[in-house]
Amino acid sequence: MALHRLGKILRLGLEKGWHFMTTSRLFIGVVFFLIISLVLSLDFLSPLETLEIGQVSPKNIKAPISKDIIDEEKTRLAREQKVRSTAPVYTHDPNVIERVKREDAYFYKVILNYQIEYPDSGAVGKDSEPWQRLKAEVGVAVPEAALQKLVVMRPETLAVLQVETDNLVTDILSLPGLTEELRDFPEGMAETRAAGRVLPYSLKEARGIVLERVGSLKLSPEAKEILQVVVPFFLKPNANLDEEATKRLQNEVRQSVTPFTIPLRQGEVIVREGEVVTADHVRILTQLGVLRTGASWFKPLGMSLLVLLNLLVLMWYLRIYRRDLYYDKRMLWLLGLVVALSLVTARVIASIQLHEQPDVMVELLYVIPAATGPMLLAILLDSRVAIFVAIIVSLMVGIIADYSIPHAIVTLLGSLAGIYSVSRFSQRMDFARAGINVAATNMLAIFALGLVQGTNIGTVATYGLPMGLVNGILSAVFMIGSLPYLESGFKLTTSVKLLELANPNQPLLRQLLLEAPGTYHHSLLVGNLGETAAEMIGADPLLVRVGAYYHDVGKIRRPAFFIENQAQGQNPHDKIAPTLSTLIITAHVKDGVEMSRGAGLPAQVIDIVEQHHGQTLASYFYHRALEADRTESVQEKDFRYEGPKPQTKEAALVMLADTVEAAVRSLSQPTTPGKIEGLVRKLIKDKLHDGQLEESDLTFKDLDRVAQAFCRVLNGTYHTRLEYPEGTPKDLEGRKNP
Repeated sequence: MALHRLGKILRLGLEKGWHFMTTSRLFIGVVFFLIISLVLSLDFLSPLETLEIGQVSPKNIKAPISKDIIDEEKTRLAREQKVRSTAPVYTHDPNVIERVKREDAYFYKVILNYQIEYPDSGAVGKDSEPWQRLKAEVGVAVPEAALQKLVVMRPETLAVLQVETDNLVTDILSLPGLTEELRDFPEGMAETRAAGRVLPYSLKEARGIVLERVGSLKLSPEAKEILQVVVPFFLKPNANLDEEATKRLQNEVRQSVTPFTIPLRQGEVIVREGEVVTADHVRILTQLGVLRTGASWFKPLGMSLLVLLNLLVLMWYLRIYRRDLYYDKRMLWLLGLVVALSLVTARVIASIQLHEQPDVMVELLYVIPAATGPMLLAILLDSRVAIFVAIIVSLMVGIIADYSIPHAIVTLLGSLAGIYSVSRFSQRMDFARAGINVAATNMLAIFALGLVQGTNIGTVATYGLPMGLVNGILSAVFMIGSLPYLESGFKLTTSVKLLELANPNQPLLRQLLLEAPGTYHHSLLVGNLGETAAEMIGADPLLVRVGAYYHDVGKIRRPAFFIENQAQGQNPHDKIAPTLSTLIITAHVKDGVEMSRGAGLPAQVIDIVEQHHGQTLASYFYHRALEADRTESVQEKDFRYEGPKPQTKEAALVMLADTVEAAVRSLSQPTTPGKIEGLVRKLIKDKLHDGQLEESDLTFKDLDRVAQAFCRVLNGTYHTRLEYPEGTPKDLEGRKNP
């Protein structure tokens, strides 16, 4: 019963927690969805005018932006003119000649057979059965007068006429493009044909060519007359109009005509007060987006859907690849804030208008320091998240820059350069270098796009390149200026903060140096060991170094109880019980956590301070207690640190470096590389077997590399030195030391 009740309580708690988290993410998403949608839709939210053709304008209406307006009527007329002057597309039939020649041969064969069957052909009446049969068999509706002349000609003359008919038909039909008739005969066709282009021609034109060619033949007038009548009947179209191909060609021709534009500048009066509104006014105002239409609300709706899609894709990415950020409300607020501020900055710059030099407006948009947001995210969160956000921000900047693909490309390339520049740095000067990298990338991208678009090189050099340079500088300045506020506001630890904490002049480190110098020196060595090992296994070297510097700050309260701060022969633990010594020694972890929190150290550093001993056994005092115990009341758990065990690679590295440095320093001289390596690997193995590393992410391969890194540093620190005779000059010592 109790278990059932406990399960119900846990289930309800989880449901409430899930509901709370889901509601929180939904609220954050809605807030930034509204903000970003508003920023991107500002152009569509200005007051719209309601005007109709023929209405008297109640006020002066000016252009809200500089824009080239398309003259639709003039463009339409130019395109239709171009279409009319373009020949339609015809398909050619190369088999027409052979078919016509067969008809031609059959025609003359029928006439010749008729002459043979009726030798007295001229005496046959027109209404007789043979004559009607002849007209039906020839298959060509030639006039009866021409047919009567043909049937009385000698066979030799008929053969000549057949040859000439074949030649004329072949010559005419060899030219592709003969059609039944031309529809919508293109203007300028004659000039185009005269220039050598093969274009369609009609049967009417072909018959005219036949008349010209027959007239130039050396035949009798009667034969010429027969040919002029008969040959046109054998001319057949060898081309047919391809309507689909013609429509495609006409569409291509229309699109090839560059639209005629009317350049308008911001503030220019389109319609004056008291002026009658014309169709041209309505077209211009509609293209400027200031005239209310039935579809006016579609644009902000479409923009909102686009923003929603981008946010959903971003959240999808976080849920799959960065669940830690997806479930962290602070990080979601940070992401939304960085994106929103980037777009607000872009909108403010895009709203600047230069009336004196309106052509500079496009180049001014290259000043938008959109790389600031992705660089901040690379420092505060993660480079991969920053790259994903950079893609989204670049698309939105392109929209703000009047749907400009070049501006989106420049923004993306500059953001990527900035992300890679700040992903690894060791000093604040690296921020300045990041700005230079962004500026150089922007300038190269602007120059390349200028060449691609055919922009005047002088314009690019005068306006575009300086804008790219200013962009890089502003990106670095804004990043440096906003970073401290975001760090403190969202309680984040960045590399910049860690670099500041590594400064020896930090109050806590200064106090450690003055009150526990041995511990301070020990911490520096632990930092060197841990940083080298972190570089070997891909952990955060800077976090390890800073964590090592502060891991023993709790010893400040009782420095004399720790061996590295004791004078030779003075050990206060000799006079107190092992249990009390253990309490004093292990208390430096709690003291360190308390002092670190009081000094405002980041949570990651405090975690290292708290976890650097894990639940390790204070073996020296434990064995002392065992030796003095006569009642067998000593328990091992009383001599262990309270923990917790290291939860991260960085905390585990500080634990191992702390243990190894103290142990190697206690080795009797001289030391050898083999002796050091044996001790290092033994100590790491002991920690592993004691279970101190089981909650960290270290692998066996990592531990081997850690051992190698420790040995390399320790061999350089504790190498064997030569013993010099007395009186060796001090200035020669450095040269002789191996």
